[in-house]
Amino acid sequence: MKDSENLRTLVQSLQDLIKEDKLSGEAVKKKTDRLAKLGNPYRANLFPELQANANFRSVVGAAPNSLAEALLWKMGKWNAYKEFVNNYDNTGSLTKKTDVVFSAFARHLKDSANPIYDQHVLRAMWAINTNFETQEKEKCKVTLIKSKGKDKGNWKPTLSGGETIECYNLYVKHLNKLTKSDLSNSVLDRLLMPLGQALKTTANSYKEFQSVCGWDSNG
Repeated sequence: MKDSENLRTLVQSLQDLIKEDKLSGEAVKKKTDRLAKLGNPYRANLFPELQANANFRSVVGAAPNSLAEALLWKMGKWNAYKEFVNNYDNTGSLTKKTDVVFSAFARHLKDSANPIYDQHVLRAMWAINTNFETQEKEKCKVTLIKSKGKDKGNWKPTLSGGETIECYNLYVKHLNKLTKSDLSNSVLDRLLMPLGQALKTTANSYKEFQSVCGWDSNG
């Protein structure tokens, strides 16, 4: 209960900052520090900062030719890696609903102005952004919450469903509205990623998520 109350206070303070157009880089860093003190830090050891303007090669041979590629091969991820390289080379719009996260990451590697995207940042944005329209909230719910079976109303293990690309587009739209000269995508990502993880583990169901967000049953 204590974890839920602390998270509710943090989420609603972020909602207030957005309502008042006071979400700054300094404010986000303070909230990120607060989240870390609650036991949900950004795991920089697992996700060290990417080099700016890194020159990634996008050529895959018939077999691994680097230690990184060999590790992916050993993990059974060779075909997924080749598809990721294809995503990196593809400059068009996202078309495959099943690999939106990797496609978005490939876009980010080509241009850091494109945000990193996954279930956690979408969940966090859904929770704190008071500017989401009803239709946008519903798309997030369809993409993140199970709608059938014994676990109906609980979180899906990953993003899925027919609205995954639309949710990426709405995430980018709202993220761009929040960023300012003193608030970059990367600073926001260091808050949104662990916040989304905390929301998933602390608020186990949509009903609990509504409570943490301070929404009524129609929120």
